[in-house]
Amino acid sequence: MQVPLKEITVVPIPEDEVHKPVAAYISEIGQWRVDLLQQWLPSYAMDKVTAIATDIISAEEDRLCWQPTSTGDFTAKSAYQIAFPAPQPTYQKVWKAVWNLQVPERVRHFIWLVLLHRINTNKRRFDRHIAPDPFCPNCNNVPETKLHILRDCPTSLFFWTREVPANSLVDFLSADLDHWVSTNILNTEARVPWASSFSIALWTIWKNRNEGAFSGGNKLLSPPSLRHAIHLKVHIWHSAWMAPSPLLLRGSFKSNRVVTDIGWVAPPRGWCKLNVDGASQGNPGKAAAGGVFRDDQRRWLGGFCYSIGDCSAACAELWAIKQGLEMAWRRDLRLLIVESDSRLAIDLIQHRVDHVHPLASLLRSIRRLVAQDWLVNIVHTYREGNRVADWLSKHGLVYPHGMYELVDPPAPLRPILQDDERGVVLPRSVVQTPQTHL
Repeated sequence: MQVPLKEITVVPIPEDEVHKPVAAYISEIGQWRVDLLQQWLPSYAMDKVTAIATDIISAEEDRLCWQPTSTGDFTAKSAYQIAFPAPQPTYQKVWKAVWNLQVPERVRHFIWLVLLHRINTNKRRFDRHIAPDPFCPNCNNVPETKLHILRDCPTSLFFWTREVPANSLVDFLSADLDHWVSTNILNTEARVPWASSFSIALWTIWKNRNEGAFSGGNKLLSPPSLRHAIHLKVHIWHSAWMAPSPLLLRGSFKSNRVVTDIGWVAPPRGWCKLNVDGASQGNPGKAAAGGVFRDDQRRWLGGFCYSIGDCSAACAELWAIKQGLEMAWRRDLRLLIVESDSRLAIDLIQHRVDHVHPLASLLRSIRRLVAQDWLVNIVHTYREGNRVADWLSKHGLVYPHGMYELVDPPAPLRPILQDDERGVVLPRSVVQTPQTHL
């Protein structure tokens, strides 16, 4: 939460409640006293509180952690980003579109810098006291802002007015920078994709600007020459992108990825397998966890759905492992293989994290469970081998907060269970591990 809980209560809190410690709202078995908290807090605050793992065993002292980083450690970079936040595009999906552009990597990187407002125009350099004036090196008439050099400068405008349809030109030339770049990056058309052509044009305009600025104008292309250069680059790069690689045609290129069949595999004789998964709508957002127990004969032994509250996907994955381990211990399942499709969650468990890490309390609880008198092996599996747990975690999103143990599988889940019983596999492209020869 960004503010103290007492400032967002739905009703006034009695004075004696205000000064109670957190421990007063945690039960003897380490669970939040939801019945007490929900009389004071709004539902959105409850969702955030219940996703926090409590720790009544380790006796760790409270410590300050730095919220803007994922590890809880202070960094100068995160402090700078808070002090000087970069404007963000309206649609977050534009970031994915940038990295999917069919252009060279240097062009993608340039578009990323444009969206972050980090290209060093004269206006930006002047504001930072590293340039004598803010004016455009091409036209010397107006301050060189990002939008000016990329679109409104006469050299750039010559190109755009001849490429953009007349019925779209007014909107094209009137948008602000973020909207202008985002809209064009997300625009897809037949033949040569416009998003790629637009990106190549921006990069070429900026490259031409730099060559002119740092050569005293000797290398600056005229508007017609610049337009020709952009057309040539679009044609060459698009042709190269669409053409099959000569290396692949000659068979001399060996990919380190192979397509393999992935499915759920029964545990060894006498063992039980627990498959777990977490789901988060928004990451962070409303989250749930799910798990399923099966024996070496592929039989359903039980399952669970756990409605967590509001947390990240990594937190949901760890909650799934914790709840599954607790349920396994209660059921006396002492030979246990735990499978998760989250490499991040497994790495966090296997490698020590600092005590200020936001998930430290949850990780300590998991490690204590693993250290009990039983055999537990936590391993990674692919999603194709974890479909039952994936279904249960998403199903848990519909429940109110709490743990729901399932004696029998829900009817809609039975077809997936039957697939696992029959040994059904699904194809997946995976990285091939190099073989070591002795």
